[in-house]
Amino acid sequence: MEENKSLSVNVDNTNNEINENVEINDKSEEIQELKNKYLYLQADLENIKRRYNKQISDLRKYEGENIFKEMINFVDFLQLQIDNNSRDSRLTEMKSKMLSLLKMFDVHPIYEERPIYFNDQYDEAILSNDCNDKTLDNSIASVYKQGWMFKDKILRYEQVVVNKYVENHD
Repeated sequence: MEENKSLSVNVDNTNNEINENVEINDKSEEIQELKNKYLYLQADLENIKRRYNKQISDLRKYEGENIFKEMINFVDFLQLQIDNNSRDSRLTEMKSKMLSLLKMFDVHPIYEERPIYFNDQYDEAILSNDCNDKTLDNSIASVYKQGWMFKDKILRYEQVVVNKYVENHD
């Protein structure tokens, strides 16, 4: 009969060891899940820091952007006045000084030399003009407002009238 007691004790010990192993496996899976969550949260935090630093950098880099937008509107106003009062040299001088000031802060026209064809990266088509010459399709017929950049950022797109080829069906 003593043999039976030892057998039952061994079985009990084995069950306890199995239960402990199952608990350890469950705990190690839980620990691994928590480690993964921690790593994801850490990566998210790094991304938030990087975005924040970029936003701060951009704010510093493009500081004064709104003022420059107003200044280029004033340049447009001066040009309109010059066109209407061509005899007033003070307006031309004022426009020249304003352009020099803008250049000092790296505000400049998008195009030094205007392209022939529409470029949607820098141009905004405000109207289209029908034409019957296929070679003029998508070319710029006229410029309504000059485009401007501040450093490498567009302040205002070039506003243009674009030629669109229309076949004559007479």
